[in-house]
Amino acid sequence: MPVVAATVIAAGSQLFPATAHADLHNITYRARIDALTTGSQATFVTNAGQTSTTNLPSMPGNAFEANTVLPDPAQAGLRIVLHFPYAANVHCEIDVDDNVFAQVDQMVRPAAGNADPNNGALQCGAPVGGPS
Repeated sequence: MPVVAATVIAAGSQLFPATAHADLHNITYRARIDALTTGSQATFVTNAGQTSTTNLPSMPGNAFEANTVLPDPAQAGLRIVLHFPYAANVHCEIDVDDNVFAQVDQMVRPAAGNADPNNGALQCGAPVGGPS
């Protein structure tokens, strides 16, 4: 029976030529904040030019993970934002086809009263527009 299945798969692959879908890459975004925080957010690229924003877990060490598919791994970007008065070690990671593509581990300390949209933000991969 295994030989028959292998034969069917091999014949089936010849019937359907490769398409543009073969050029897509599986993207996995991971974010982790190693301190108690509230209001922290992650914004990530879901499609060319489109982003999604989500609240991150408030308990230390709980990881956020999201998956998407992109034609060009260089489009993958993740932006993590902490809000004052919270400061924490932040882990930002982007995997492409199960390989680490970009990774940043950094202490993030938002400053009180700072109007800079990058205040309290950690970016990895391609730039992700707009403040959270």
